[in-house]
Amino acid sequence: MKQVIKNLVIIFFAQIINTIGFSLVLIPNNLSPTGIGGFCTTIYKVFGINMQLLMLIIACPIVIWAFIKYDKNQVFYTAYSYVLFTTFTAFIGKILPEFHTDPFIAALAGGVILGFGTGLILRINVSNSPEAIVSNYLREYYGITPGSFFLVLNSIVIFSSISYGNITLIIYSLFSNYICSVVTDKVVLGVEKYYEVNIITSEIFKITDFIRKELGRSVVYVQCMDTENVSKKMMIKTVITNQQLTSLKLHIEKTDDDSFVYVSESAGLIGTSLEASVNFTEKESAKKKKVKGKKEPKLAS
Repeated sequence: MKQVIKNLVIIFFAQIINTIGFSLVLIPNNLSPTGIGGFCTTIYKVFGINMQLLMLIIACPIVIWAFIKYDKNQVFYTAYSYVLFTTFTAFIGKILPEFHTDPFIAALAGGVILGFGTGLILRINVSNSPEAIVSNYLREYYGITPGSFFLVLNSIVIFSSISYGNITLIIYSLFSNYICSVVTDKVVLGVEKYYEVNIITSEIFKITDFIRKELGRSVVYVQCMDTENVSKKMMIKTVITNQQLTSLKLHIEKTDDDSFVYVSESAGLIGTSLEASVNFTEKESAKKKKVKGKKEPKLAS
């Protein structure tokens, strides 16, 4: 129950932020709206079809699918978010002044504000619109980031407004959409990057100690084979941040110049660090003391 209340509070304030970006920044500067609402606006201006009816027709299949096949909670949060956004857009202009400025500044400010507000909601894994339900589903099952999904969707929506809009403002709208997608991903995924590091070294214990004690990260050992000498070795595997990567590289260079290190950027990190007892037990620590003259642990053949 506490988590539900926390989510409702986050959505409430996030939708205030989104309303400011939409109603007070983008719309007053004639920048093209995005999402299902933006698509329906284009259809309305070109064909004269009722916008609210069209939004209902498009949203209903997504909501029904989510309720039956995906997540009933998403439907509840989507309805709550949509009601808040609609309500806030009705009166926020009467409380706060519209921000009329240069289209570039409006596109930049609007993109940052909307990206931040949208990211706050998606970060707690709930949806604020029918298209956000699809975004959460694609992120959960296919690893597609929310920013990437909305960048493609909203670019298509904005391009569709060429039929009635000013081409210059459409370009600014595309720029705003790009900024929004970048900020959304930064808020949802975090600014910090993680890297998977694989190290084959003769100073396995020294480097392990550094990773655990200086960087505060855990490690796992993976048995591998040196094909040149046809001998078994242990590879250190760990996940560290971009800031920690520089420190680790410097330490490895000082400790063992002949180490082989392979680094790759991690697409995501779930859960907390592994318990030290799993990766580097007291037994391993005792073994370290016994191999004073050896540079790597003895492996069973």
